[in-house]
Amino acid sequence: MSVPVDRSIVGQEFDRTTFPPVTADEILAYAAAYGETDARWSRPGPDLAAPPTFSFSLRGSHFMPKNLPTHLGRHAFDAGKDIEIGVAVRPGDVLTAVSTVHDIYEKTGRTGAMTFVVFRTAVTNERDESVAVIDQKMMFR
Repeated sequence: MSVPVDRSIVGQEFDRTTFPPVTADEILAYAAAYGETDARWSRPGPDLAAPPTFSFSLRGSHFMPKNLPTHLGRHAFDAGKDIEIGVAVRPGDVLTAVSTVHDIYEKTGRTGAMTFVVFRTAVTNERDESVAVIDQKMMFR
C-alpha cells in the first residue's frame, strides 16, 4: 500500500555552499583521476579549464534535506543523474552550489510502490554565470 506523496518540500532549499577558489591543482587532479588526456583539461597553462563534469566533485554540507517525509526513511538508491553544463570553470573561480528539492513523485513497479525524489543543485561562479545544473534522482522503497 502506498503512502500519498507530500509535495510540500518541493522548491525548498536545503544546502548552500560557497567553495574556496578553484585551483589549477584541483582541476589537474580531477582530470588525472579519470584519465583525461585532452590538453584543455590536463595541462597547466593560461587556457586550463576544468573538465565539464568537475561540478560533480563538489560536496556541500547536506546531501539530502533533513525534513524529508519520515515514511521515506533515510535509505535510498541512486536512480541516476542529469547534468546541464554551463560556462567553463577556470582556476580562481569561486563556485556556489545551491541545492533544492526539485520534484517528488511515486511510481509503481512490479515489486510495488517506489518514491522518487529529485534533488537539484545549481552551481554558479562569482559572476553569477551558470556552471552546471545537476539533478540527482534518489529512489526510496
